[in-house]
Amino acid sequence: MDGFLKAIIVIVALSVIGICAIILSISITKKKQLKKMDDDVHSVLEKIVSSSNEEYFLKKEENNVYDYTLDTPTTTFYIKIVPNLSNEEICVNNSVKWQLRKSFNDESLRFVNDIEGLMRLDIESNKIIKKVFLVYPNTRSLLKYINECEMVFIYPKTDVYGSNIITYRQLEENPDLLKSLQEEI
Repeated sequence: MDGFLKAIIVIVALSVIGICAIILSISITKKKQLKKMDDDVHSVLEKIVSSSNEEYFLKKEENNVYDYTLDTPTTTFYIKIVPNLSNEEICVNNSVKWQLRKSFNDESLRFVNDIEGLMRLDIESNKIIKKVFLVYPNTRSLLKYINECEMVFIYPKTDVYGSNIITYRQLEENPDLLKSLQEEI
């Protein structure tokens, strides 16, 4: 009996060590993905600034409302990064509830975090203000409810409750996309 008890203790200890190793591995992978996301977004925004003929200023922000400000001579862009590392569909139910779905018939209630701050942000400025949500890296589709039973696709120039939603891939492929949002006004 004494040997049996020792064997069970060893098995439990190895199981706990194995579970801890898996959790640590997942945590490290997630941190690497988020670091890559930050580096990629910063790089594409820097490329926009450096390729502009006008004076553009990019600033990384340290708050929970938005991640970057991009100042142009006429417009200030407030940019919030929305991680979508699983490439899920995003469906905008209303201004502050954006649902993540694995497929069209996914009925789970999972929502995008931390969008309410920028959506509700009210800024006084002499410049034009543009709120941009940058989905990283991409989405399967971007949809918006227009009533209880109708949805429309969201494109970069679509007004989504006073903001625009674009993907990192779109911005990477077309760095003039932010400039085109500025010209829409």
